[in-house]
Amino acid sequence: MGYTHRDAEYSPEGHEGWVVAVLPDGTDAPRDTWEEAMAAAQQHDLGWAWSLKYDGREGRPRAAGIRATCYCGWKGPKHEANFADPDNADAHAREDWHHHTEVSMAKVLPPHVSKAIETVDEAIVDLTFPQADLLRLDEHRPLAAVHAATQLRALAESMQRTAVQAARIAGFSWEEIAHPLETTRQSAHERFNRQ
Repeated sequence: MGYTHRDAEYSPEGHEGWVVAVLPDGTDAPRDTWEEAMAAAQQHDLGWAWSLKYDGREGRPRAAGIRATCYCGWKGPKHEANFADPDNADAHAREDWHHHTEVSMAKVLPPHVSKAIETVDEAIVDLTFPQADLLRLDEHRPLAAVHAATQLRALAESMQRTAVQAARIAGFSWEEIAHPLETTRQSAHERFNRQ
């Protein structure tokens, strides 16, 4: 049964995840079809079904572990395949996949955030360069545009510090944080580690 990031449709790269069984030889078992996953989820009352059929019965090998994989080709680390408590076994794999998607989609903004940024941009441009056919002296306010941009920069820096702190608390590395900051790991660490 797949797991899709809520903003995946806005990403140029597909991100749909699955938990698959890792076979004793280290290869990944084929992921279950939708029907197989639904049947396993219902039979075992699971929230996220992985290939429980690799339990060593019916001539199939017993899974040596499980891992999350993604449509984009990413594979997470192997975790214990716990047949007695499959939902708990899945928790680590789901966390791995969520971490992967957050890092790879760091620059993919939800539409409402993109729209808010666009609205602010348009408002400042309108103060700076009012529409020529509607030009009124009180609409041409370049000094107000300077002040608005200054306030926006201060707000952005404050929000950036808060977001970096939240990312560190969530367990993201300095290298992962540097990616959306569009800087190096070292620069990100030097700038934000003191705060």
